[in-house]
Amino acid sequence: MKNTQRTTRFWRGAGALLLASSVALAGCDTDELLEVEDPDTVNPGTLEDPELIDIVVAGAVGEFTAAFSGGESYLTVSALMSDELFASGSFTTRIATDRREQFTAQNGNTSDGTYVDLQQARRALKDAALDVEEVLGTGDDAYGRLKGLEGYTYLAFAEGYCSGVPISNVNPETAEFEYGMPTTTNELLTEAVAIFDAAINSGGAYADLGAIGKGRALVNQGQYAAAATAVANVPTDFVYHVEHSDNAQTNSIFALQGNGRYSMSDMEGGAMNGLPFRSANDPRVQWYEDPAGGFDANFPLYVSEKYTSFGAPVPIASGIEARLIEAEAALAGGQPGNMITILNDLRSQVDDLMAVVQPDYTNEDGLTLDPLVDPGSDDARVDLLFQERGFWLFLTGTRLGDLRRLVRDYGRSQDVVYPSGAYVQGGDHGGDVVFEIDFDEENNPNYTTANCDVTTVN
Repeated sequence: MKNTQRTTRFWRGAGALLLASSVALAGCDTDELLEVEDPDTVNPGTLEDPELIDIVVAGAVGEFTAAFSGGESYLTVSALMSDELFASGSFTTRIATDRREQFTAQNGNTSDGTYVDLQQARRALKDAALDVEEVLGTGDDAYGRLKGLEGYTYLAFAEGYCSGVPISNVNPETAEFEYGMPTTTNELLTEAVAIFDAAINSGGAYADLGAIGKGRALVNQGQYAAAATAVANVPTDFVYHVEHSDNAQTNSIFALQGNGRYSMSDMEGGAMNGLPFRSANDPRVQWYEDPAGGFDANFPLYVSEKYTSFGAPVPIASGIEARLIEAEAALAGGQPGNMITILNDLRSQVDDLMAVVQPDYTNEDGLTLDPLVDPGSDDARVDLLFQERGFWLFLTGTRLGDLRRLVRDYGRSQDVVYPSGAYVQGGDHGGDVVFEIDFDEENNPNYTTANCDVTTVN
């Protein structure tokens, strides 16, 4: 990749030199050649043109795709910090994230670019929604989509980063940049609920996207009954995919597994930690071993079949998740039997539902899922629920938030929830449980690195 980039820059430079030579030989007036009649690409007064609004919307959605699941993205770094993937390459920042022993903010981490991309996506989605509101109104489908995705940027900050993420903005009246104050996890979630409500109230095709996001934010706040109410009308076969392309915004999981950088985990961190993603022989998490091994040949390469191409879409919201939220609310409400019923209803439809959320899904082995039985204790029921969540929502950006909730809301200790003990690339796992905030945020006078504690789930 680096060689390709250097070559591209070289030829661009060569092209510029060739152009300069041609101008000189032709004897042109260089001052006249460099005159530009109108440097603006889009006149703000023309934004009332629906076609230009479509361009603004597409640009904002593209920013979200890049942040969430394109390149080194939230999808990949959260899978690495949790028990879904392990580093099978040699990049020190990825190893530090996987080991849960990140570098200081000053020295940089693999999640830094994701942080910047999420902030850029958040702002682009917010601004695009304002443009749509002004021209087409809040009832337009584009408005609901933009607000839904904006809410998911808040969820990513709340589930993945330390409590204290600043949310900076530009004042719409004065056009001046306003530095944000450090925002607690709960404040981020409260704001996410309000943004998801805007998507729901738009009443269009993306209301269900907003409903699932709202349910997820409320679950993170421990408001289980309200979360179940939020998702009650979402069809089980609903799905919202983040779209990818073979040529532009590629699927980050497929790309980073394809070059051997990330390998699929199995009970990562010891017998008490991690889910048996490979050893369970479960139709929801099929995989194969690539005999070529990882980018670092010292490590095996276990490849998830969740995403089978650069253009594979990523489901970030689904009716499956809606039912899982309802199951958690049933458990919290003292109705474990209802929880088991909901989980078994999903399991009975495994092939059909997996084909909805994963368009290239095939169950070559014809695997099925047996009905679950009540394990009989609250702790065991929580284990069962979160295992079902882990398998249904594998590699969709939810697992790190689930581990965080198990500690914060269910009273589990970090060393039996997060990967712990011996680390696959040597030494032991550390104690980090969330991502550092990018050091560039130090430019914000309201923020210092002391505002970010990566060892606590708060």
